[in-house]
Amino acid sequence: MIGWISALALAAAVALVGVRRARFAREVAAEARSLWAVREDAPPSRLDPGTLPEPVRRYLGLAGALGAAPLTAARLRHGGTFRPALEGAWRPIRGVQYLAAEPPGFVWWGRVRLAPGLEVAARDRSAGGEGGMRIALASALVVADVTGPEIDAAALQRLLGELVWLPTALLDARHVAWLPRDASSARARLRVGGREVEATFHFGGDGLPERITALRYRDVKGRGVLTPWTGRCADWREVGGVRVPFRMEASWELDGRDRPYARFELERLEHGVPRPF
Repeated sequence: MIGWISALALAAAVALVGVRRARFAREVAAEARSLWAVREDAPPSRLDPGTLPEPVRRYLGLAGALGAAPLTAARLRHGGTFRPALEGAWRPIRGVQYLAAEPPGFVWWGRVRLAPGLEVAARDRSAGGEGGMRIALASALVVADVTGPEIDAAALQRLLGELVWLPTALLDARHVAWLPRDASSARARLRVGGREVEATFHFGGDGLPERITALRYRDVKGRGVLTPWTGRCADWREVGGVRVPFRMEASWELDGRDRPYARFELERLEHGVPRPF
């Protein structure tokens, strides 16, 4: 009898987690639809390729962005691994992400498996220049729901780095400016909703970005601390006429060395589909 009761209790718990996960997914989908529903006030304005720093012009040419019509939306699924603590174990992660170009924004939802039957869900976003991070145990018990200027800046920098998945957006003069640095790097500036951030793109021998670096806010016991951050791009493939990376790694630099915390591997990427999965 006790065994049956335990089995029923377990089944009920699993069903409840499934319901809450579905609710979390619906909330993320609604945020993505809101992202795509926004319309720009200013008319389209494309950067003149002749004014771009040489390594940027070369990259955007190789990526197919110079000759492509502006891409306004993207959606992707990814797998990979994630470390909730920088000195902790790597855990499997599954995620979806939705990107908009007019104006630039994103919504990401990831689920990290901590143990059999136990996962942490996180939602990160930048909409209209405003960021927000929400973390929930089993997609239900909210353990963090953070907003504010530091989150705004951190989310915008993430967005700037991940516009390599929507490369024509890096030519939008309403939001992006490129500043020369040297023969193999350039600074990018992203402006959305009155907020502005920068990151440096470092290009490899093949002309494609291999690293993106920035000073970015990292949460340290509830306080934002500016910390050197690196995003690495690899496994470039053509999707719908443009080249994008299928592997991304993010890390913080602490005590003079990189501490990776996220390794994403794309499984699916689609452009021009402003609909949630």
